[in-house]
Amino acid sequence: MADTFSVDCPGCGTTKGPMTDHAGTIGVHCSCGVSFSVDIEARDIDEWQERD
Repeated sequence: MADTFSVDCPGCGTTKGPMTDHAGTIGVHCSCGVSFSVDIEARDIDEWQERD
């Protein structure tokens, strides 16, 4: 069974997840207008930006 984890949106703080543990990054789009990528191995937000 894969491990899962969650991260908090850097824009509004809403918890996003669960995400499964695998190599690479994934993109997340929050309803508050923030998009961010999550580094799966580090289990942390890699970079983020506000959408127009």
